[in-house]
Amino acid sequence: MHFEYPWVLSAIFVFIFCEIKCPLRLDMLYFPNIKSIGRSRVGTSLLQALKWMVISGAVVAMASPVTTKEIVPSFGMGRDMVLIVDASRSMDESFSIVKRENKFETLKKILESFIKKREGDRLGLVVFGEFAYIASPVTFDHDMLAKMVPYLQVGMAGERTAITDAVAMAAKLLGRSDAKTKIAILLTDGRNTAGKVPVQVVKKLLKQYKIKLYTIGVGRPGDYDRNILDELAKTTGGKFFSASDAGMLKKVYETIDKLEPSMVKQQPVTETTYLFSYPLFVAAMSLLGYLFLLNRSEV
Repeated sequence: MHFEYPWVLSAIFVFIFCEIKCPLRLDMLYFPNIKSIGRSRVGTSLLQALKWMVISGAVVAMASPVTTKEIVPSFGMGRDMVLIVDASRSMDESFSIVKRENKFETLKKILESFIKKREGDRLGLVVFGEFAYIASPVTFDHDMLAKMVPYLQVGMAGERTAITDAVAMAAKLLGRSDAKTKIAILLTDGRNTAGKVPVQVVKKLLKQYKIKLYTIGVGRPGDYDRNILDELAKTTGGKFFSASDAGMLKKVYETIDKLEPSMVKQQPVTETTYLFSYPLFVAAMSLLGYLFLLNRSEV
């Protein structure tokens, strides 16, 4: 809690100064009964207390006490993006003879960087090999997702490649979303050797849920089925990319990042609650009590 006009509180010192230097002067009253004098002292003390409650309550109310709370807008209706990652055995092949780093290790580093850039988007992860599974549903918790990536391993979803099954699973995942924009990014270095879902069914799902698909073929051109990847991407208004080395793969994700810029993060909204009514109520009640006792003492 704080005051909008804290300088108003200094008025209390003005009233204290006046109380000390400018006391109220009344004619001396004589009472024939000592008991009446006793009652007068009690009444005077109560009147003084009520008077200062009136003054204090009024000054505090004029200083305008408030509480503030920052509300961060939700991005639930913005954009959902699912990363579809090939973890089949072929991803264990080296990308660079010099670094001795396989495709999958290179991909994981690039994915971590890509995830951290996607402020304002909900991200999900589908991993596939011989079968596909959802590693993470769409979430705003990018830190959790980035920490999960290093634990992914080649062969964890089987040896072969089920491209259509993975895309179908991502489509089903995004199909439950209420986001205005739905994006999927598929990366693979192989052919659809284990996919059970027909390509036509996959295309129908992507159109049905209005998902834009970007596809990335990794490795030598003959390693992956360029026709299927290009066909799936063009069907949804997306784009096909090829990457023969780590540098090209990094540039592909940077290009997609530019094609689909992150949602603009909205500024937090400050909610202000005014509390002046409470001290004002205390001041009003104290004033009524003061006037009541003052009138009784004059009777």
